[in-house]
Amino acid sequence: MAIKIDSGMPTSAISVPQQLLQRTLPTLERRVDDAIAGKPPFVDLDMSPVQIIDSVSLNWLLALQARLELLGSRLRILDPSPVMADVLLATRLDTRLTIETTFCQLPLPDSDAPAAAGVAPAAGGANGRQ
Repeated sequence: MAIKIDSGMPTSAISVPQQLLQRTLPTLERRVDDAIAGKPPFVDLDMSPVQIIDSVSLNWLLALQARLELLGSRLRILDPSPVMADVLLATRLDTRLTIETTFCQLPLPDSDAPAAAGVAPAAGGANGRQ
């Protein structure tokens, strides 16, 4: 499956399971191997569903990155879930892996928070009272 993101180049995108664990890696590895067979410039892992990840899977990501570099391709982590983003930050893997977001992930507005620049508050003020 090919998608286009900011670089405009076709990529091989793979959706990662919600639980990225040692027991789920064999299936994911087969999908990655199938993608690598097409010799894409990038292999993208969609990490938006990830809610649980173990140390074996983190090590696998690093090994996959090294393997792809030897093959002349690059690994990109797409749209990490908040849990995944926290794990990448805590382990400092955010400095070693390429991480990209393909869509704007804006938080929902808080009714008591001040209005954003250029956005009018709802009728009755920011908190609904007059």
